Amino acid sequence: MARLKIDGYGQLEMNNCAFPRDGRVEAQCKLDPDDFKDIPCENGMILAVDNVKRVVKLPKNTDFPVAIVYSAEHLYDERKSGLKDFALTVNDGVYPRLGYLSTGDKFTTNTIELGEYKDEDALKTAVDAGTVYGTTDASGAIKVQSTRPESLYVLKAIKNTTMPDGQYAIKFQVYSEA
Repeated sequence: MARLKIDGYGQLEMNNCAFPRDGRVEAQCKLDPDDFKDIPCENGMILAVDNVKRVVKLPKNTDFPVAIVYSAEHLYDERKSGLKDFALTVNDGVYPRLGYLSTGDKFTTNTIELGEYKDEDALKTAVDAGTVYGTTDASGAIKVQSTRPESLYVLKAIKNTTMPDGQYAIKFQVYSEA
């Protein structure tokens, strides 16, 4: 499988999400040093939250609740001022902020695992046809597929769109939750 080709890191735009208003937010768990030693934590990832150990992990183990990363962007280089230039690493010493999704929430992201689709064009065609679902993936990106998944979250792709910088993205709606 391959990830959607993007310039920079994943981005997230919360179109209509309840978690910032109702407090279903996790912001006091550090990144798991093993899971994130070689990869960054990007906005739009769906990660597992281990509240006993107070760490955020890749969602390889479904024994934990999952939440979407929506960390506030801190841009430290004036030459890199776009949302695409932000990600967290284990060495940053900053904890990610995650929101627990619920049925009806809508968001836009380009943090996508292509799954069965060979490229962006094939994915766009399928989204236009109304046959794309999203689910959790062990990489943290949202894996897209043509059949409704039996997983923690069922996301429905409702629109082809773009991120603020013009890069391709998909608008999802949560159809069911864990």
